[in-house]
Amino acid sequence: MSAKQAMRGKPAAAYQVVKPAQLKAVVSPVRGTIYSMAAAFGPLSVREIAELIGAAPSSLYFHIERLMSVGLLVEAGARQLAKKPEQLYDVPHRRMRMTEAIKDPRNDPYLKAIVGSICKQANRDYTRGRGASHCRVSGASRNLRFARLVGRPDSATLAKVNEHLEAINELLAESAEGDAGVVSFSFVLAPRGGRRKK
Repeated sequence: MSAKQAMRGKPAAAYQVVKPAQLKAVVSPVRGTIYSMAAAFGPLSVREIAELIGAAPSSLYFHIERLMSVGLLVEAGARQLAKKPEQLYDVPHRRMRMTEAIKDPRNDPYLKAIVGSICKQANRDYTRGRGASHCRVSGASRNLRFARLVGRPDSATLAKVNEHLEAINELLAESAEGDAGVVSFSFVLAPRGGRRKK
């Protein structure tokens, strides 16, 4: 599916991460990052995952087993590396989403923990990104930026915001073969507490 199709509102059906055991598994920043990397670039070997996230391969096996036990990673074949087979791992579907999980208030403890983990990871991503050789802070290839925006959109504007966020999801999901280096994109869209303006 192309980004143009996604922007026209015709994305393929997504795999919904809704089981409490699945949500609990990705609360861990390490497991959340493994899951994100596999969704973006899979199938991957443990060695490749370790290179992408900056960890020792031996530290990842426990997390990979946990993700497999809840169905968020699957074995996806093997490849030969210096005459030795290298197991590959992938997500069960290219489009993995939690949009249904957020509808069930019973999932709130897990989802709050996942959001906290994402925000901490975004901080680490910014810090690492600032020192990356492919860091760009201006121009059309800019890949380091941040913002916290607050507004009071009307329904039509909020619908456009959601359309754009979904389009960004699709653009990044389709960008595994790009040449601009690995980037991360994190966001939280949430209503603020307090009274609504009448």
